[in-house]
Amino acid sequence: MPRTTRSATTRTRDGEPGRARTPLRLAAALLASLLALTGCQTVAGSEAAKRARAAMATTPEPGATATAEARRACVRATGTGCYTFTQLRGLYGTKTLNDGGNDGAGTTVAALGVVGSPHLAADLRHFSHALGLPAPRLKVVRHQPPHGAKAAPFDEDNAGMLATAREATLDMEALHAMAPRAALVYHQVDLPGVDADGVLDARAAEALAAAMRTVLTEQRPDVLSLSFVMSERGDSADQVAALARGLRPVLAEAARAGTTVVAASGDDGASPGSAQAAQLGAKPVRGVAWPASDPSVTAVGGTRVTLDEAGHRRCADTVWNDKGGAPGGGTSVLMRRPRYQDGVRDVTGARRGVPDISLSASAAGSTMVWFTHAGRGAWVPMLGTSLAAPLFGGIVALAAQRAGHGLGAVNPALYRLGRDGGVRDITTGDNATEGTSGYRAGRGYDLASGLGTVDAGKLVPALAPPE
Repeated sequence: MPRTTRSATTRTRDGEPGRARTPLRLAAALLASLLALTGCQTVAGSEAAKRARAAMATTPEPGATATAEARRACVRATGTGCYTFTQLRGLYGTKTLNDGGNDGAGTTVAALGVVGSPHLAADLRHFSHALGLPAPRLKVVRHQPPHGAKAAPFDEDNAGMLATAREATLDMEALHAMAPRAALVYHQVDLPGVDADGVLDARAAEALAAAMRTVLTEQRPDVLSLSFVMSERGDSADQVAALARGLRPVLAEAARAGTTVVAASGDDGASPGSAQAAQLGAKPVRGVAWPASDPSVTAVGGTRVTLDEAGHRRCADTVWNDKGGAPGGGTSVLMRRPRYQDGVRDVTGARRGVPDISLSASAAGSTMVWFTHAGRGAWVPMLGTSLAAPLFGGIVALAAQRAGHGLGAVNPALYRLGRDGGVRDITTGDNATEGTSGYRAGRGYDLASGLGTVDAGKLVPALAPPE
């Protein structure tokens, strides 16, 4: 059942009679339920609340003033971080790079998803203006529905289509925030229909795979960000395996040609599809999702960050795990361990380990996206590894600009770099979900956070050293 996103309050379902489905879903969610702002692990709740109030009372960073009031309202309504992308730019060090001219100019960053949003261009312009970013350069490329079907018109009353629209908006705003002068391309796969709950039929998975092939062989952006996940295990394992086999040489060739592909690891922890399994009364099975599991792809997991108004850490990042979900992580049944993971074979064994790197994705540390629905735009808090993936994709675009060419596969470099190269270890948290034990973070590489998170100020020059 192709799907690429979910709501914090609405879970996917599976197995509708008479319809072939494959486990494809979006890896982002709109924060729809109240969650506690619990603060750092080592800080008592009352002290965390004091610090949160103090952080919100400070003077916003330049460029954030247009969203400061919206953030305060969001925090009051949801009790979560409601961070702005200005804060995330401060957190990862891209603001300093951008101010120095390393802003993605001359690169092309793309995302691929289904249906998209009719308000994408207008929302991106509003977002850019509010955060004081350069005007975006967006191109939308539409890919026709499979088998000559007619594209369904966008229906804002269809919750599934609304979810795909939020996903497209999140992808492009995150990419633009990190690499504000990069050319943006959204590859939109049109479909003949989308279920109200966002579940897509098996043909949609094939359409996404076909569009991915086209983008990688004909368009060849410097960076391609993917926010859909298909579980390697389960009822549709054979179809997913076939898609993965067919795209394996395409992804490898694209990497050699200079395209870096980043993909969300998923939001169901160590058991992709665990939400569906719970609804069906089935036992969740540990595993990972494709395309993040492909060795030519950088699999991006999720962290929980706790920030002050300027984007400075108030405590160390942890693995994201809260009421919104947890990052996908584990070992692949389809892909063998790539050479760049030989140094962490004691963790991965003979299989490909996921994720490679992790960035902000949690519900408690939600991030605000400007999104229009029913003719009204608003700042809405979102979460998920499809926030983390384009954040990292934008950072790679900065390195591509510095290098003067696309970098292709960055995983070998990531596994060579340490803290001095901009990779920051994450040692606390886990990606366990209900019914699944998951994996714990620890020193060095682990299957909950990968290598850890990043400091773009060090990582970008490390990925693009002087020749």
